[in-house]
Amino acid sequence: MTAPGRYIFCDIDGTLLQAPGAGSSAFGDAFTEVFGVPVDMDHINFAGATDIRVLAQLMREQGISPDPVAEQLFFEKLPDFLDRNMFATPPIVFPGVGDFLERVSKHWSLGLVTGNIQACARIKLRHAELSAYFGNVGGFGDDHGDRNRMAALALERAGYPERAFLLGDTPSDVAAARANGMVSVAVCNGQFDRATLKSEGADLVLDSFEDADELFRALDL
Repeated sequence: MTAPGRYIFCDIDGTLLQAPGAGSSAFGDAFTEVFGVPVDMDHINFAGATDIRVLAQLMREQGISPDPVAEQLFFEKLPDFLDRNMFATPPIVFPGVGDFLERVSKHWSLGLVTGNIQACARIKLRHAELSAYFGNVGGFGDDHGDRNRMAALALERAGYPERAFLLGDTPSDVAAARANGMVSVAVCNGQFDRATLKSEGADLVLDSFEDADELFRALDL
């Protein structure tokens, strides 16, 4: 039984799993199909990014004016390309993630705060066999381009829980937690090391989910 008013929100990429190249390739393919322009995705850093802002960056770089109809079409096609890529190369779940989610899900509700649009977030969790732990509550990359606002929407959709933790792997995740009064838990699975994440103001820093005793104590588990 999960306790009311207690939520753990998780980022996906770099926090729960990694899917090297799958998302970037899907982004490039969908962009080419919709806008008719091939793009090089090598310079795009998705760490802490949001899908809305990545698309806006690519459009600016190609001299393409804002076009709500084309942008909507892009986000309709993106999940299909991602799903295809993940069938070919499934995501890699970080060590300890499954055991962590299994343990906390018995006592805390779980939600998402991710730069992925919701459809892509669901695809990644499904291919990683983590979908069962997460309901529909969260903030997503098609809600807003600003991660702080995404986290605020997640709290709103969760009914403003009394206690909320946000787990992520980037300074953007730390900032979103702090901006919304959430406990920030940074995991050193991605591009940023312990010292960097701590200097950004993370309340807790984990080297991995296999060594989460400090977090379990904070969660009263």
